[in-house]
Amino acid sequence: MRIYWTYDELLERVTETADDVLTLGNTVDGSPIVVAQCGGEKDPAIFITAGSHATEHAGVSAAVELIDQLETDHKVYVVPTRDPVGLNGYAYALSLGLGDEPEFDSFEEVEEILRNEGEVLFEEDDMVLSLIGDYGYASSRPNKDRKCPQNFFYHRLQRLHQEQPEILQPLLGRRLYMTPGQSRVEGTGDFGRAYTIIISLEGEILHINRFHDTTWSPVEPRVTRQLLAEINPGISFDIHESQLMGDHYWLSARNQPDPESEEWEQKAARATIQAIADSGAVLAEDDEAPSQWFTRSEKAVFWLDATQRGEGLNLMDFCSREYGMAFGTEMGMYGTFEGRVKLGMLTVQTAVSVFEERWR
Repeated sequence: MRIYWTYDELLERVTETADDVLTLGNTVDGSPIVVAQCGGEKDPAIFITAGSHATEHAGVSAAVELIDQLETDHKVYVVPTRDPVGLNGYAYALSLGLGDEPEFDSFEEVEEILRNEGEVLFEEDDMVLSLIGDYGYASSRPNKDRKCPQNFFYHRLQRLHQEQPEILQPLLGRRLYMTPGQSRVEGTGDFGRAYTIIISLEGEILHINRFHDTTWSPVEPRVTRQLLAEINPGISFDIHESQLMGDHYWLSARNQPDPESEEWEQKAARATIQAIADSGAVLAEDDEAPSQWFTRSEKAVFWLDATQRGEGLNLMDFCSREYGMAFGTEMGMYGTFEGRVKLGMLTVQTAVSVFEERWR
């Protein structure tokens, strides 16, 4: 299974395998956000995406593999990554502010760059937060007691906004790029990707997998929303990974607005988790629910109620409300890269087989 260390590599592969590749829009560095068209001619369409969190690269590779390996008569639209800048890595993200791509091999060297080249907004213990050019940058060193550096940093930013809002004032309306700090995660590493956070003009701290139900949104969710309105998919997938679950797998499902669709969502969820279990994957335990906003049906099948979360809809929340069946995958990031890619693909292939039953 291929790891794409640059966006150009990914675009080359997508162009080789897809029937057609269209540009939906361009992100902040000018990189095209693309959709690959494949599959057959039958409606309703199938929508697949990944990479809103660039640190979760096995999902991106799975989406690319599915372009020519998903066998279906239905139309298929694949947005393989929603964060081209983050995919290119932290050094590349830094080049947007610096003008040139820097070289570094350690967190100490990154921190020196943030101190010397930018305006330091906050520094404490193992974190430096700086403004360089039009972008915010953070170096947050990994800690053996933290399962997920991104979640830790995300919540620290939220506390700063609540307790010392003046610190984040220069970042309002800007993007903030963070070091992954995932040295043990194949396909990511400490600096191989950049984790992208967007701070709204009101100071709301979100990431690219939000803004799908808001009037204002950055380009990535905006063009995805426009695509969905055009293709009107009958089933949607967002292939994610979780650092919190070790090497465990869980499936994120969404309740449907009508009884018939709910029945098919339930059927697809049961078939998918059975296929994952049969593959030998380790399933998340009952007490590993990712948050209080989820309820469990079958083992490792968690149903999200986005109305309780208090922040913008993620993409599968939006798709389930507007278009139909919707699933998110969460492969444990400490599994092998090849294994994680295969689980992402198996999720989509199994649920699509149930979806096809519905539309025979």
